[in-house]
Parts: sequence; structure tokens; C-alpha cells
Amino acid sequence: MKLQLKNILISQFITLLILIVLEIVSTGILPLLGLQKYTIPFNILIVLFMGFKLETPYIAVLIFLVQYFHSFFSIEGWEMGTIAGVIICIVISYVRDLIHFHSAAATMFVTQVFQVVWFVIVSGLLYLKLDNMDYLVEKFWRFLPESILISLMAPFFFSLLDKIWGVQERGLLGDES
Repeated sequence: MKLQLKNILISQFITLLILIVLEIVSTGILPLLGLQKYTIPFNILIVLFMGFKLETPYIAVLIFLVQYFHSFFSIEGWEMGTIAGVIICIVISYVRDLIHFHSAAATMFVTQVFQVVWFVIVSGLLYLKLDNMDYLVEKFWRFLPESILISLMAPFFFSLLDKIWGVQERGLLGDES
């Protein structure tokens, strides 16, 4: 059975290493290209993968670790992303049977939909904190190209994470079948 804590820790460690490398590239290369305000949110892609493919009681801790490591490279704190990630995973757990990743287009569409849900959750939390819509409107216009890029990368990235986490094509981590 793949749901042993040892296997989860090894897969999470490899995933965090990939996140760190991607965050370094994102925060280092994009500003060199003149895109100072844009960063590619690989953390969201990893959390969505975990929600879609992993069924483990440790999911909240895994999300926290991803968000915590992401916060080293971002001005965003780990708390809003962790709350959004856990809420997204709860929603995914209810609709998991309806979500299928049989094609790249379906994967991109589902990823885009849940990124919009992520944006709405984080924006709501930011509005409660800042009470300023101007920042949220600016954040939305930055969100659009970032989310489209992440959605385009999702099929490749999910197949890579499938190999790291040992998830079968249709199965979940933790499935006995």
C-alpha cells in the first residue's frame, strides 16, 4: 500500500525540491525579462494536483508545507494559500468522481476552473484584510495570464507529479486497487 508515511514524506520532499527550483526560476528569470509584477504560481498547481490525485488524511499538512515553502519566495503569507488550498481540496473531494483527466484539454479546463475558485477565496480573504478593491482589481489582471500559463502547463506537470507520487493513471494515492 502506497499510503505509508515514509512514502508520503519522500514524495513531498521531492515535490518541495521541484517547487523551490521552479520558484527560483520564476522569481529570477521573469524579472530579467521585464516582467517584475508576474510570477508563475507553481504552488497552486502542486496543491491542485494534491487535491485531484491524493487521498490522505495528511493533505492539510502537505498543503501547509507547499504554501510555507512558497512563502519564502513571495510576499504572500502561507496562511491564505493554506486556507484556500484546504477549501479547494474539500470541494474537490465532493466532485472528484466527476473530474476526469483523459485529455490535456480537460486537464487544462479543470485546472483553470479551480484556479478561479482559488483566486476568489484568496481575494475574499484579502478584501477582509485590506478593505480595498483597487488592489484586488490589479491582482485580477495579473492573475489572468498567470492562470492561463499554469493551465497550459498542467498536463505535463501533473504527469510528472504522477510519477513522483506513484499515482496510477486513474487511481488515487491510497486506493487499494
